[in-house]
Amino acid sequence: MTRLDISSWPPIRLGDVFEFEGIKQARTQLAIPDDENGIPYVIQSIRNNMVVRRVSRQWLIDHDEPPVPGNAIALGVTLPAVSYQRDEFGASQVITARNPRMNEYSGIFIAAVLGRYVTRFTYDDKPGISKYENLVIHLPALEDGTPDWHLMGAFMRKIFDSTTAKLYALKGISTSHTAVDVTAWKAFKLDELFDIKKGTRLTRANMKIGDIPFIGAANINNGITSYIANNEHLHPSGTLTVAYNGNGGTGKTFYQNESFWASDDVHILYPRFVMTRNIALFIATAIERVGRDKYGFADKWKLEYMRNDEIKLPVSADGTVDWAYMDNYMGHIIQGALTDIKALNDIL
Repeated sequence: MTRLDISSWPPIRLGDVFEFEGIKQARTQLAIPDDENGIPYVIQSIRNNMVVRRVSRQWLIDHDEPPVPGNAIALGVTLPAVSYQRDEFGASQVITARNPRMNEYSGIFIAAVLGRYVTRFTYDDKPGISKYENLVIHLPALEDGTPDWHLMGAFMRKIFDSTTAKLYALKGISTSHTAVDVTAWKAFKLDELFDIKKGTRLTRANMKIGDIPFIGAANINNGITSYIANNEHLHPSGTLTVAYNGNGGTGKTFYQNESFWASDDVHILYPRFVMTRNIALFIATAIERVGRDKYGFADKWKLEYMRNDEIKLPVSADGTVDWAYMDNYMGHIIQGALTDIKALNDIL
């Protein structure tokens, strides 16, 4: 696929292109019944195209929470979330952006571009209709300076057609994995394994641009939300970071291979043992499962809770943690992933 030349894309103010509308937070969100044949329910989340589940359309109508028409870009109110919604949907606490010239393909194109811009927003610097209206982004445009809807739609359509063809080729890649028997694994308190520390607050206004990773309560990019020059409260490489707060990110665990600053939404786990990268990745999965299953935005994984929570790990015959097994097992998983990536490169 030929890459787009973006050097000539002009700056465009979103408020000159889109009509924005705020969708209030639904007071009855938890009461809305699931319906596998219903409509998508959209919240401000960076997961699953912002769709949390499918709900009853009729229930929304009966309870004065009318469905939102499709062909809209959905944006977060307090989180840097963005997606294109083709079909009618229910929603809570999101902002929609519309233009009658936008179709499915151009909408997905613009949502992808917007994804690079909305990361500047944080919980301390929340987005909103006014900020979105005044946000300036770069898009392909016609000579009169208006967006080139045809180019955006045609380009994304080619991407979809190309991807569909490649998906058929992916069937040749092995997806079989042997299940791990965990019946003999033993539970260990996190405080036995790690010295757990709390991150340090750093507001966006006080950040200095640099090359030090700033770890926040993010689901992606190894938790990195910015790069800073501030160095007063750095943590060393060879540690784990765990988001204890965040909408949908609670428990997200990453291995950090260079020194970093962790926000106050993050706990840092200093190992009390020799932790290789492979062991760290193995344990991160176990920690993440506990955080995901027990905690959330309304029930934060506080420091005192985390220290007493347990994870199950493989053990040797004497009942001690089998570090060698974890190191070898994760090494095997990584090697298998590299093999699949090579196969993907051959296809792509």
